[in-house]
Amino acid sequence: MTFKERILHHLLAGFYRSRYRFHYRYTDFDPKRQDPYILVGNHSCLLDGQFTSLPLDKYPYPVINSFAFTSGFMKFVLMTLITSIPKRKGQMDVTTIRAIMETLKSGRGIMIFPEGNSSYFGKESPIMPGTGKFLKKMKKDVAFVKTNGGYLSRPRWSDKGIPKGYFDVHYYTLFRAEQLEALTPEEIEARLAEELRFNDFDWNREAKHRYVGPHRAVGLERFIYACPKCGGWQTLTGRGSSVHCSNCGEIARFNEYSLLEGLPFDNLVDWDKYQKTLLPDIVRTQIRSTGDMFDVDNATYRKKPLGRMSISLWNGILRIWNKRRRYDIPIAELSGLVLTRKDELSFDVGEKTYFFKFRDPMLFLDAINLLKGAA
Repeated sequence: MTFKERILHHLLAGFYRSRYRFHYRYTDFDPKRQDPYILVGNHSCLLDGQFTSLPLDKYPYPVINSFAFTSGFMKFVLMTLITSIPKRKGQMDVTTIRAIMETLKSGRGIMIFPEGNSSYFGKESPIMPGTGKFLKKMKKDVAFVKTNGGYLSRPRWSDKGIPKGYFDVHYYTLFRAEQLEALTPEEIEARLAEELRFNDFDWNREAKHRYVGPHRAVGLERFIYACPKCGGWQTLTGRGSSVHCSNCGEIARFNEYSLLEGLPFDNLVDWDKYQKTLLPDIVRTQIRSTGDMFDVDNATYRKKPLGRMSISLWNGILRIWNKRRRYDIPIAELSGLVLTRKDELSFDVGEKTYFFKFRDPMLFLDAINLLKGAA
């Protein structure tokens, strides 16, 4: 690293290590290696691209969703404190591929998270199409970084992480460059899918690390929308370490190991499976919420606020309106639908990109995907 990189890297390391506990370990991997390689890993939380670089002497440049750059603070971190490569949401476009190839050619490694999205509920997500073909084409060693505890330390839906949350971070060599030549893209992706599997709740039933914080459940209603007690939806609120339903009162509580008590299941993976069983009934009703809408310029990463809006999903139409504006969007015309950060539902309509920041992003994401036949 350059002198500037070392200073900024040291500051970033101090910042994260003051807030979390990291255990780094290595198998057939040298954290001081200087040659260009590709580091891939499971996407346990939104901080993956940062904490995985901390112990590496010449950290690979992370490839990060371009929506992260629409935040002034994150843009400063990703472009000033560390160098990163923006990519279009859910895909590797030509500009991103070119930047990756130039980075590798210059002697620097790159870091990618093949799932595309960081974990919603504490387990792996599907791999982005074309990842195997991409790795084979790059002709570089592929190392893997497997993280356990990342989701429990910093859940995707939470405003705040768990103080001193524990991250177990394991680096190892996955493919040598010459091995990739003999494998098909399908074989590469099959091996990747095996390595990417994780479930933080299953892991911590055995590991028993403590994840205790005063805001453990706050924000959970962004992703969990259905109550297992009464079957209602949009009735939940996280308070402290407990989850409350407006019909039933307190229905669940996170214990010190971040496992749920009070329900037939003890984890968010199974809670999500339950709430998806209600979707056919939910989409037969009108789903409503309120939030802030933004117009996004994908070239400059700038966002333009369009104001506080009401939003509804009914009869195949996503309707967004206030006193000044109204959008009636047939769901068939929506593309690029993805949940960014913790509370932003992003989508394209033709050449335009918007995102809506609100309390119920997962409910709308699941409902729209079901109606579009993608669930």
